[in-house]
Amino acid sequence: MIKTTLSWTVKNLKSMYDGKHTLQMDHVIQRQSGQWDGDKLKKSLLIHSILANYPVPPVYCLKEAISEKDYSYSILDGKQRLTTTFDFIDGRYPLDTETPSVTIDDTVYELGGKYFTDLDVECQQELLRFKFTIYGFEDADDDLIEEIFFRLNNSTPLSKPQKAMPLCGVENAKFIKSILSDRFFSEICQFSALQRRKSDDMCTLLQAMMLLDNRYEGYEFTSISADEIMRYAASIKNNYSEEQKNRLYDIIDYLEKVFPEKDKMLKKINIPIIMLATDTAMGEGYDSLKNLYRVGPMYFRQWFSYFFAECYEEYKQYCSSGSIKKEKTLKRIEIMEASLIKYFELEETDKAEQDTALSEEDAPADESALTEEDSPVDKYALTEGDSYPEEAAPTDDSTLLTDTGLTESEPPADEADSAAIKGIAGLASASEDTASEQTEFSEKTEAEEPPEESIQDTE
Repeated sequence: MIKTTLSWTVKNLKSMYDGKHTLQMDHVIQRQSGQWDGDKLKKSLLIHSILANYPVPPVYCLKEAISEKDYSYSILDGKQRLTTTFDFIDGRYPLDTETPSVTIDDTVYELGGKYFTDLDVECQQELLRFKFTIYGFEDADDDLIEEIFFRLNNSTPLSKPQKAMPLCGVENAKFIKSILSDRFFSEICQFSALQRRKSDDMCTLLQAMMLLDNRYEGYEFTSISADEIMRYAASIKNNYSEEQKNRLYDIIDYLEKVFPEKDKMLKKINIPIIMLATDTAMGEGYDSLKNLYRVGPMYFRQWFSYFFAECYEEYKQYCSSGSIKKEKTLKRIEIMEASLIKYFELEETDKAEQDTALSEEDAPADESALTEEDSPVDKYALTEGDSYPEEAAPTDDSTLLTDTGLTESEPPADEADSAAIKGIAGLASASEDTASEQTEFSEKTEAEEPPEESIQDTE
């Protein structure tokens, strides 16, 4: 690793950030912007410190070559100081009225309540020519960058989820930020501005990832606390597969179909549990490209509304004090999963799927005895391995239950009843009866192909 000292004025830095875009603030291990939002006095005192020549902490950046002669610089520490300064110059906020005056060349200047353009020219020039102490690192690999960031921020009041980001590794940090920037977390979930500054959205996502890994990978957790999240983050460094990532992407994609807009129940304590219920609703054999799921997104939304209207009283008993404990977390999962399974009769569906090992010869007779009411698998379950004769293969228009509606076909008359009527009436000979039965059975076989056993999202 090479460490250098860089000599740039505020004016230089702002030009690099605004025009040349060679100064980057979005390194994956960085915190989100706006950490000082709502604290005008804190921002104002930084401007005062610069103008009064008070000590200001250094800025650290990573220098990376983008061509033989050009470089880009990613800020590792000092992002809030730089963006606060740039925002003031751009007129995004005035200084707090409590900001002290400043003396420059024996002249006293008032700062309180002023925008940058309201400052005296001497103060404007002093700010633009100020030089932060800037250290640049070169030839640093990801592990070294993570360690530098962790040490620089270990004595500052970062939240534990923010400290978890460098622990999970650069590649996972990129993946997590991509999920958080999707519409579900960025627009639909109910996070306040303060919660986002504390990275509560990141903590919530990591909780969901941990619970999914508990389900599929056998990961053992003791709670869903911030400390446990940090331990989990360290455990997935260089150890989070493409299969795990794809499952999470598909869950988020499904939820974006379920929720076209914000919902008041999509809050921090509920989101990880809802994501597990989503995984159950999608089913093992889902196909996100074809929008083929065990339970379609529209039906999931109907159940979601039902759950928080009818089952919430039992559920919320485990949302109070100590809700991060493993016992209460598992109880919330149990209550929500049980409601989902009962609502869509998924346990009966699973049993029906296991009982489909019928021969082609027996299948039409067995299935003709089932009514729509007796066969929940037709409505909600996705069954793998079913095959249909080419001439009778169902199309999207004949799907029994999709997110856009229900299509039914009239069942053919029962063969036995038909034969009995003919026998009593004595209208045909035995040979004619036999030929008629064969013809009717052929028609019945084509008309009564097994219904498509899935919910298909056609949105």
